[in-house]
Amino acid sequence: MEAQVKKRHRRSAEERLADLEEKQRQTEMRLREQLAKIEQQKRTLQENPRARRERETQRRSLMDRISRLVPEWEPAQILAAVAEVRDRVGDNHHQLGELGARGNALMQELKPRRGRRPRSAI
Repeated sequence: MEAQVKKRHRRSAEERLADLEEKQRQTEMRLREQLAKIEQQKRTLQENPRARRERETQRRSLMDRISRLVPEWEPAQILAAVAEVRDRVGDNHHQLGELGARGNALMQELKPRRGRRPRSAI
């Protein structure tokens, strides 16, 4: 038995063009990612440190109040609940206003207490 020699396959112009277009698409995608990273770094450097601290404080406060409201929920469950409410409300501004008012009331209700606990609470 004689070994058959494989013939060289020449790619057609269409195949080469498709490869070049794919390479261009990947290069553009990498460039967009790099530009987005640079923009994020610029925003971080330009951001006011006081505003950043305030936003971080608000985030911690929100997470603390959520954990007080539903301590047994996992983060995935909280996220799913938020998504479900978003889907139900949609662009209904009336319901969004009601949610905002209820949320503000809950934020005040779950606000941490200042000072010592009385002995009777211990």
